[in-house]
Amino acid sequence: MLKNIRKLFIRNPSKILTEEEKTQRLQVATAALLFEIARADLEISALEKDKIRTSLSKHFNLSSEILDQIIQQAETEVEQSISLHQFTKLIHDNYSLEEKKEIIYFLWAVAYCDEELDMYEESLIRKIADLLYIPHQDFIKAKLRAQKKQGIHL
Repeated sequence: MLKNIRKLFIRNPSKILTEEEKTQRLQVATAALLFEIARADLEISALEKDKIRTSLSKHFNLSSEILDQIIQQAETEVEQSISLHQFTKLIHDNYSLEEKKEIIYFLWAVAYCDEELDMYEESLIRKIADLLYIPHQDFIKAKLRAQKKQGIHL
């Protein structure tokens, strides 16, 4: 299964993807963005890994086995990527505004799960929100929602 998911990110313009393959690509891209936030402060804590897992499970309703494969593939993609563009373009082209706003919320949730917001985390979330064409007011709403959920009062 992991090899099949990996193949999805290898560029082959002549190959038409099935709906299942498109869905898997979107799941890996979403997970990859969450891992980008987790590693923005140069360390991925157990709390952040748990929050990523919970967010993906909630959003995609995946079995534990598939979730493990998506997470493993996302970690590999993040380590090998040189840009956020491959992930954000896929998400922007395939998700509704509401789905993209939910991803921004998940990014904030990962950033706040350790009750500290690193300046690099905030900067990266802002960049991702811009690449997904999220209106600034929705960016702020997602941030405040994540703060409230985590019990952070600034």
